[in-house]
Amino acid sequence: MESLALIAHILQRMDGVIKGRVQLQKLIYFCKVAGVSVDANYRLYIYGPYSQQVADSLQDGVMEEIFRESNGHIEKGEYFTEYYNSLHDQDCLEGEQEKIVNSVLTEFRNMPVRELEILATTFFIDRQQKALFGSASQQYVLDKVRKAKSSRFSEAEIEKSYDQMEDCLRLIQQYS
Repeated sequence: MESLALIAHILQRMDGVIKGRVQLQKLIYFCKVAGVSVDANYRLYIYGPYSQQVADSLQDGVMEEIFRESNGHIEKGEYFTEYYNSLHDQDCLEGEQEKIVNSVLTEFRNMPVRELEILATTFFIDRQQKALFGSASQQYVLDKVRKAKSSRFSEAEIEKSYDQMEDCLRLIQQYS
């Protein structure tokens, strides 16, 4: 699925308002990790997992007036309904893909963006270390998160994010 289409699906399910680019990036990240087939590659960046493809798709959507950004929020643009109604085939959410998106939104839509940022960062680092080395101790992951985020987050917030990661793992395992 194209990330532009997934942004539209998420925006539709979020009652027409996404609380900014950071929330958008993290919601799509968790959708992808849980199994949604979307054209987005993620790397660690300032606010956690970041996809240039998602950023470009959002910008394209804004330029085409499918979306608009207002007061830091992403909202439906003038041509949103026309675009959304035109989605078909590979860009439709159906079956398992739709269940995943709905589950991710149920889990994370009301989470404060700051909390979503540190949780996604911790989850990203944990997954990366396990993919590279086969395992990662809690201490090792927390040390990496501290290195990446200690200037923006307290020790308590960093440790809490590791504990919350279990909820993410349960969500991901539902669809694996």
